[in-house]
Amino acid sequence: MIRRRLARTLMTASVLVGALATLNAGTAQAGSSQCKAGQFCIWENSSYQGMFASSQYDKSNVGSAMNDRTTSFWNRTDHTVCMYENSNFQGEPFACTAAGSSSPALKSRNDTLTGFKHFR
Repeated sequence: MIRRRLARTLMTASVLVGALATLNAGTAQAGSSQCKAGQFCIWENSSYQGMFASSQYDKSNVGSAMNDRTTSFWNRTDHTVCMYENSNFQGEPFACTAAGSSSPALKSRNDTLTGFKHFR
């Protein structure tokens, strides 16, 4: 009786672990296809991988999940977007990117983005 219960518990645990691994793998496989036309998109990791955020509007602060974690971006808007290290667009932008441009890896300003502003 105890052996059966233990075997069932272990089987349930292994199924749950497998399901969780599958969910995490889906997130890790995110890519540039997430970025819809008209959006400015950012990813946590290089090559458009990891956590993702996008907006067609100004973001004075991208939030704690993405703040100082951006490594790649794609500007799918029809205008320039500037990136800021400080919230509320304080100081000078550290980079401005033309419509349609992208970078799979920010080299000099990796993990410094706090906000971005659209210039229409």
